[in-house]
Amino acid sequence: MNFSWLLTFNMVVEKKSLTKAAQALHLTQPAVSKHLRSLEQYYGTTLVHRTTRDIELTEAGKVVYHYSKQVVGLLQKSREEVKNIAGCVKGELLIGASTIPGEYLLPHLLGRFQQLYPEVKVKMEIADSEVIVRKVLANEVEVGFVGVPVTNRALQEELVYEDELVVIVPRNHRFAGRQEITLEELLTEPLLVREKGSGTRRVIEGRLAEQGVDPRSLKVKLELGSTEAVINAVIAGLGISLVSRLAAQLHADSGELACLRLKGLSFKRGLFLITRKHQHKSLILEKFLSFLKSQQHKL
Repeated sequence: MNFSWLLTFNMVVEKKSLTKAAQALHLTQPAVSKHLRSLEQYYGTTLVHRTTRDIELTEAGKVVYHYSKQVVGLLQKSREEVKNIAGCVKGELLIGASTIPGEYLLPHLLGRFQQLYPEVKVKMEIADSEVIVRKVLANEVEVGFVGVPVTNRALQEELVYEDELVVIVPRNHRFAGRQEITLEELLTEPLLVREKGSGTRRVIEGRLAEQGVDPRSLKVKLELGSTEAVINAVIAGLGISLVSRLAAQLHADSGELACLRLKGLSFKRGLFLITRKHQHKSLILEKFLSFLKSQQHKL
């Protein structure tokens, strides 16, 4: 097995073209084809089908690509860590985050982190909490940030921020001048909600279930894929919602909407950092985790 075969194979899959992969790797197209043939001979099966437009992975190819990404990633990490031993912290940090931490909490933190470590390139993927948990488990990201506690025993979590869900209404809504509304009043209004799998939605449905409210009884008018989309829909007067105060505060300060509490109900929830138990942590990840601890009082 030659490591360059895996590098070439991964690039072909990502570029969906032998020509584009050759350009990216600064190789000739015949050299790329030779690497693919060598890898297929090693596994004793066809890994890709070449079509007139692009390439398609076979079932075997999908398996090889899944593990090849991890192998290449680990080898690159080992190279970075050996370099870092010499003193310069340099390389990539792969982060996964659900919407609230990814869009409203982490950008400022990552800006400060990169001021300290300018040679570190951070890649952050934003998805709902369930997807981020899967990516951490699959070693596709080194660390995750989610809006709900995790139950998987292969993961460990740490509370990094305490958030609160608040009711948001348009500025001209009949509730806009109030500090709080009752649960009964909430249930009479058209609601805008996040998609299933979202940490925000899971917290809302869980709290309401504790009060004996079946989530299916909610007057859901729209289901949207991001918190910002929910906020903009509320501003447009399409309904009301429950969202993170972290996300809503700027819009409330500008007068676009009003934030209220639900009388007698607490919608506080944690934002958690998750990693795999017994995970080997790269020097960059260790530096990042140490940096986060130093910033806790500023959040």
